[in-house]
Amino acid sequence: MRLKALIVDDEFPAREELACMLDETGAVDIIGACEDGEEALEFLRERPVDVVFLDIQMPTMDGLATAREIMSLADRPRVIFTTGFSEHAVKAFELEASDYLVKPYSKERLEKAVRKIRDYYGGEQKTAGLKPVGPENGGKLPVWANDRLILLNIADIFFAKAAGKRNTLIVARKGEFSTSTTLRELEVKLGKANFIRTHKSYLVNAERIEEIVPWFNNTYLLVLQDCPVRDIPVARHYVRDFNQRMSL
Repeated sequence: MRLKALIVDDEFPAREELACMLDETGAVDIIGACEDGEEALEFLRERPVDVVFLDIQMPTMDGLATAREIMSLADRPRVIFTTGFSEHAVKAFELEASDYLVKPYSKERLEKAVRKIRDYYGGEQKTAGLKPVGPENGGKLPVWANDRLILLNIADIFFAKAAGKRNTLIVARKGEFSTSTTLRELEVKLGKANFIRTHKSYLVNAERIEEIVPWFNNTYLLVLQDCPVRDIPVARHYVRDFNQRMSL
C-alpha cells in the first residue's frame, strides 16, 4: 500500500527536501504540508492521513505539543519526528512516536522508517487483528444489528459514516448496522475493495456511485444507486484524490 503522509516543518527547504526523498521511496503520497502544529491539527481534523512527519522546533506550537494533540484524534495517524535535535527522543517515544529521525538523515534511514509504517498498516502486526476483506476472500464484513453479529456482503454496502470515537455506522442494502471499528481502520480493512474516503466522516463504495453533482467550492455531492440516503459529500480536501480515483 502507498502511505498518505503530511509533512509539518516551519522551514520550506526542509519540507521540499523531505517531500523529494519520500517521493523517491515510491511508497508515499504527500497529501499536504504545514508550517506549524496548529495548521497541522486543523488539516488532520478535516483529512486523516497514515503518517505525519513532524518537526519539533516550530513557532506557535512545537512538535511535542502537536503530537500530544494528535494522540487524541479519532483517526490518529502514526508520527515520525524529523528534527535537528537528538535530546527530545525520550519525550518523543513517550508520545508513542513510530520513529525519530535526526537531521541530516540518510535515504536509507528514511526508507527504514517508512517500511515500519507500512508494516504497521499492511503487515502481520496490523492484519493479525484487522484482516483485509475483498471479493477474493468472500467479501464478508462482520457488523452488529440488534445484538446479533451479521456477515454483511461488502458489495451491498453503500457507505460508512463515523458516529463517534469507536463507533461507525454502516448503511447497506439490508439496512443500517454498527461496528466498533473506526472509519480509518475500516478503510484499511476494505483496502482490497473499491471504497473511497470522500470526507473525514464518510467512506463510500465507489461501485455504488450513480451521480456526481457539482457543489460549491469545486466540491461534489454523490448520489448512490438504490441508497436511501442522498447527497453524500465529497469535502474539499478529498476532491483531488476522488478525481484521480474516478478518472475525472
